[in-house]
Amino acid sequence: MKFFSKLATSALTGLAVLGFASSAFAQGPKIQEGSIAAHATLISAIERAGVNVIINDPYCDESWTGLMGFYAGKERVLVVCQDNRVDGDPTPVEWTENDLDTLRHEAQHFIQDCMIGTNHDHSLHPVYRFPVKYAESVLGIEGLKEITRVYRGNGASEETVILEFEAFAVAANNVPLEQANDVARYCR
Repeated sequence: MKFFSKLATSALTGLAVLGFASSAFAQGPKIQEGSIAAHATLISAIERAGVNVIINDPYCDESWTGLMGFYAGKERVLVVCQDNRVDGDPTPVEWTENDLDTLRHEAQHFIQDCMIGTNHDHSLHPVYRFPVKYAESVLGIEGLKEITRVYRGNGASEETVILEFEAFAVAANNVPLEQANDVARYCR
């Protein structure tokens, strides 16, 4: 836990790389959905809800992981491993579309963690009433087959695959402001 806490400040540095000072989180002028400002708003909402957003945690450098990011509910940590990071250097770099997609994907897992049990217990549940239908409408049947192949191939349960369907679909929809609202609604 100390390891993660020590790196929590990198999230704010990451937001500076996004081009926003902390005062940009206030809902002043209209923020466009899907914009960099919208992603900064999502990070702020996650952190207000008690989860540390860490950019380029040293765990990202482990060659065997191939991680783009992860959410660890019990540790209250959401990590984004940026595409263009320099190994061994946790300094955030310019965000790619994939980095932002990873943020949205992992944010959805955090929101799923708020749906049942207690916040941060890592008991995840879909947010959408019909997550498979929703995911199919966004990703198509071939997208769902590929997610199923990869996750089932790694031993994931059917429940986990459904959670991944939803997280991939929400990330693909690129609605970080909607996700920020869900964080405020479900994760207080």
